[in-house]
Amino acid sequence: MKMEFSAGGIVYCKVSSDYKIALILDTNSQWTFPKGHIEKGEKPEAAALRETEEEIGLTNLEIADLLEKADYWFKWEDNLIHKFVYFYLIKSVENNNLKHQEEEIQDAQWFSPAEALEKVGYKEQNQPILRKAYAILGISCESA
Repeated sequence: MKMEFSAGGIVYCKVSSDYKIALILDTNSQWTFPKGHIEKGEKPEAAALRETEEEIGLTNLEIADLLEKADYWFKWEDNLIHKFVYFYLIKSVENNNLKHQEEEIQDAQWFSPAEALEKVGYKEQNQPILRKAYAILGISCESA
């Protein structure tokens, strides 16, 4: 058995009174949150900021809150892997066009909170995390 540790999160920005949520389109064609491996000696918060910056091209990010520490199991090349993921609420002061990392990601876009809730993949895991972020931010979505 192997263990892996990743960090990332829900990136948001506020434009006047409206919130925008950044999602990436992963290699499985699922809209999800930017995240990546925690490097040796790196703190989860630092990894979340670094990976988010690398994956969607934003700078000036700040951690607002820890949303969840999730874990799950999966198989990769006949290895059973126990993965731990730290999900943070990450504030962006800019809502520029996202510049996604082309090697690992198909696309990155800003969505309204309702759109993000509808589009996000891996719904069983990701929708509750998104709802938790919305509760912290005071966002109400009819479909939430």
